[in-house]
Amino acid sequence: MPTDASLTFAAPQKTAPRPALEKVGLWLAPAEIFLIVLSVLTGALAAVLAFAFDQQVAWAAFLISFAPAIGLIGLGAYIRVKKQMHRAGLAAIGAGIYIGFSGVIAILIYLRFPISTPLIDTDLMRIDQWLVGYDWVGFVGFIAQYPTLGKILGWVYNTSLGQLFVVIFVLGLTGRTVQLHRVLVAGIVSLLFAVAFWWAWPSIGPSAYFTLPTSIEQALGLVHGHAEGGQLLRMTQEGNALIAPGMIMGTIAFPSYHTVMVFLAICFVRGTMIFWPMVLLNIGMLPAILSHGGHHFSDLLGGFAVFVLAWLFARWIVPSNAKDQAAEANA
Repeated sequence: MPTDASLTFAAPQKTAPRPALEKVGLWLAPAEIFLIVLSVLTGALAAVLAFAFDQQVAWAAFLISFAPAIGLIGLGAYIRVKKQMHRAGLAAIGAGIYIGFSGVIAILIYLRFPISTPLIDTDLMRIDQWLVGYDWVGFVGFIAQYPTLGKILGWVYNTSLGQLFVVIFVLGLTGRTVQLHRVLVAGIVSLLFAVAFWWAWPSIGPSAYFTLPTSIEQALGLVHGHAEGGQLLRMTQEGNALIAPGMIMGTIAFPSYHTVMVFLAICFVRGTMIFWPMVLLNIGMLPAILSHGGHHFSDLLGGFAVFVLAWLFARWIVPSNAKDQAAEANA
């Protein structure tokens, strides 16, 4: 079994009393501590903004939804230290961190509604026309000529989040600590980048501006059609009386986080058994994002740019030495 260089702190030793931070380091890796702190700070920011905006949030419901995240992190730390199950602990902690952050960032996103500043969708549609002549209505109409393909793309679109958890568990259970921590850092930081840009220059996608024939929406089983676009448009104008877990849906058009997830699912699993299946699956993700995601073409370009920035940051904050590389090559 390869040595997991990042988890040399696996079991605490009976020594003199340790400072609190050093004790935490016995249970969690530095990258994990960084991401947990980042999640807590994001949640604190959401709470402050909710108070400042006088926005009602179903905090109790969200706290219940955070229970699996807290449970997975606690379980992962316990089995890593007490049971010496380093790989299972790595996967459990990674999944818990991503679940927890997804919850707090959803609250932060919804606190942007209502939106009084101008949306940039019209500008994005003009850019799409100038770049590649892209028109969302025309593209969806083309896909609708092949309804079976369209429904397959809808299924592919809905696998994005599941793909990330597959990546987390595969990297964790094969002992690829550096790659797992990098994908977590890149995934979370890229989402923060995307939300920050969207807060400054909001957009909600073309489905809010166009009504497709009902026959086309039904033939494709469109995931993000006119009803969803209309709901987004209403939120930009009226906001929400209460932010609750059950109402959460995709809101950010530019940059496309689904596009970020495509590259997260592929770039960090090279050398594993799921690399080529991920490549093949995500070939269909790009047209799925455009059609079922109700996205501008430029949203994809923005998503790619955000991924590159987050990927560079992840490589910087989670360095890899020769020992790590040798361990992961033998995993």
